[in-house]
Amino acid sequence: MEKIIAFVQNLSLDITAGAVISSLYLAKVFNVELSNEIVLGLAVAIWLIYTVDHLWDADRVKGEAINPRHAFHERYFKLILGIALAVFGLGIYNAFQLPSDTIRFGFGLVALTCLYFLYLKVSQVHRQKELFAAFVYVAGIFVGPLSMLENWDWMYLVLFVQFFLLAYVNLLLFPLFEMDTDNRQGMTSIALNRGPSSTKKLIRLASIVNEIIIVICIGFGFNDNKAQFMILAMSLSLLLLLQAPAFLKRYNLYRIIGDGIFFLPGLALL
Repeated sequence: MEKIIAFVQNLSLDITAGAVISSLYLAKVFNVELSNEIVLGLAVAIWLIYTVDHLWDADRVKGEAINPRHAFHERYFKLILGIALAVFGLGIYNAFQLPSDTIRFGFGLVALTCLYFLYLKVSQVHRQKELFAAFVYVAGIFVGPLSMLENWDWMYLVLFVQFFLLAYVNLLLFPLFEMDTDNRQGMTSIALNRGPSSTKKLIRLASIVNEIIIVICIGFGFNDNKAQFMILAMSLSLLLLLQAPAFLKRYNLYRIIGDGIFFLPGLALL
């Protein structure tokens, strides 16, 4: 079982599945329906973004990688690159089946992704990597639902901000658990650049902002209460990771829980 979980995590299949589930959930909240082509397009986009990012990291590693994910991509670099090219081809073919509005939104996501990788190329320290990555990820899960809307509401922007804060906290937490391996490998991370104390303060600040938004939305009836309670459950689940870091570091439980929060909206789809 551990090997299966590690395989799924190394290939970012759990992240991809969580993105698809979250996007389907948002479609339900927005009262729109996503076609199979839109769902496939999202899965391809998210998987490629994360896979290229991991291949990039594996290529930058000096010597033999210590981080399991980097080591996996370093060991199977050519094979994964070949699969990524095939998946990219599938994505191009699928793009011709998408609605025109979804294609236009998709071009925006492509532009954001290119800017993200340009930032990684130009920046030496990657101080804002987590901020940028969270925005690209959330833009991906919103592309489908937003492109199907006929009437827009400013509350959709509020939900975007809330999911962005969840993704940002998610990406801030992982470097805290991986400081030792990143340091030994010579990799940069926000936890190493800012220090664990400052990173934890940033996590709590982002979580508090999200919870204030939840209280305002529920208190004034600005949004779907069920959606707000879902976001609250996701936010609190992330904060629990700060309570028992030593225990959660075993068997990569912090990643299972951290990435698993994007599976929670799936409960509303049952």
